[in-house]
Amino acid sequence: MPGPAPVQANCKAWSKMIEFLLLPVALLVCFAAAVALIFYGLKLVYVIRGKHGLLPYIFYFLTFGNIVLGLTCGRNLSAVIDPGQVNANLNVELPPSPYYVMCGRVVTVLVLFAACQRIVRQLMHYRNKPDAPVLLIVTLWFFFFTNVVTTAAFSAHPSLEHYYVYLVLVGTASLLLNRGEEEISICTLRNILFVFLLISVAVIPWNLGLVMDNKYVEGIVPGFTYRYSGLASHPNSMGLITTLFLLCLWNHPFGNRFINRSAWIAGCSSLLLTQSKTSWIGFLLCMFCMGCFKHGDYLKRRLFDYKNPVLSILFIFTVMTITGTLLAVVMFGNIGGKIDSFFASSTGSSLMTMTGRTQIWEIALDEWRRSPVFGYGLTIWDEAHRAKIGMPMAVTAHSQFYQTLASSGVVGMAGLIVYVAALLWFTLKTAKSSQGLTLAIFFLLFLRSISEVSIAITGQWDFVEFAHLLLLTVIGGQFKLDSIKKANNALMTYQKFSSSRGFN
Repeated sequence: MPGPAPVQANCKAWSKMIEFLLLPVALLVCFAAAVALIFYGLKLVYVIRGKHGLLPYIFYFLTFGNIVLGLTCGRNLSAVIDPGQVNANLNVELPPSPYYVMCGRVVTVLVLFAACQRIVRQLMHYRNKPDAPVLLIVTLWFFFFTNVVTTAAFSAHPSLEHYYVYLVLVGTASLLLNRGEEEISICTLRNILFVFLLISVAVIPWNLGLVMDNKYVEGIVPGFTYRYSGLASHPNSMGLITTLFLLCLWNHPFGNRFINRSAWIAGCSSLLLTQSKTSWIGFLLCMFCMGCFKHGDYLKRRLFDYKNPVLSILFIFTVMTITGTLLAVVMFGNIGGKIDSFFASSTGSSLMTMTGRTQIWEIALDEWRRSPVFGYGLTIWDEAHRAKIGMPMAVTAHSQFYQTLASSGVVGMAGLIVYVAALLWFTLKTAKSSQGLTLAIFFLLFLRSISEVSIAITGQWDFVEFAHLLLLTVIGGQFKLDSIKKANNALMTYQKFSSSRGFN
């Protein structure tokens, strides 16, 4: 039996051999990484110097940063005991990893470069009558001024951070997109969100607690205790992501039928597993909205086709069946007792209090009463404020109205109302040309604003801002398309009028 000395000698020999073999492998990997870096660097330069620039592709960079954050956060949703802890934002639960910090800086530089490139290019080619939505750009900056500038300077807790200007710059650049570039952005977001969903699913067998909570007891299906977050910060955020992905997928399907069906299966499955009722309702409303614009003319013809009245008869029969069922339930189903028992349960209590949000709203109102004009400040709901109020998991006011009122006061609320009104106006103007996509995204933001903060003007590159940026992107591209169509129609009318006068 060999003694310890020969064993140690063998170990040293093996370690030297491994080091000798690893050295060329490491050099080969470094060489391949350098070649790939040069290749993608040249590709990036080509994209920057190309016709469209880098702006239509920013969703690739933003989503990549969020994927890195989700993979390196180190959370374990299965180990959470208190259900309220699940509601915490991922960025607040755990400090970001050094990989994400480095990646986030690179993403920020690329995105800001893309935005500034587009703004500078537009200013260099500025005309007396620009075809950009100037009114919406002005109201966006008014929203920024009333919710960031005045709040940062005159609120009860003044503050100044460099990331306050990120979203307003990118939003302005998104409204300056050229005709057709919004389709590139839609396809970009569709592609990268599909990759995000696939990576989130691939993590399940490797680390279930990173993407799913297996102790959720407030779901609709009895006994099903799983709630899917994916690599997003929360199931509600995952519901927003999948809804946005499915809207982009319906607006611009994949060319390959197998990939398209797989994408629909992945999106719908992820949306169901989130068990987010708000996201489900938003998805149905958005799909109905887009369906009315995409197939409204066909349905109108079929409903009023008296020669072939199958669809109209089916529609009338369905309405009569649903109405009769509801009347029967109300008359003979003891509906009052069932409603009382439902609201006496934990689920009904959560519904009445919006899962504890009413307490957060009361705190937000208290902060507004202390500083009614300019609000508490942009540092509301930070770690110090949450420690003061004794609610460590309240990272936002869980309502766009209460968030703006508490942080920016009456001045900020005025800016929000003006901006939302302008956003709705341009949404309605571009709804038909976008096949209902802008109106569907606006509905999604409006519905989410009831219980979450959906129109943030400050913050980092989270998935929550994706819907807002995509709406501005589509409005910017479709507004130019509508302007071109109006100009062509006016030119054709003028030519017809001139030819008719010349003929006479």
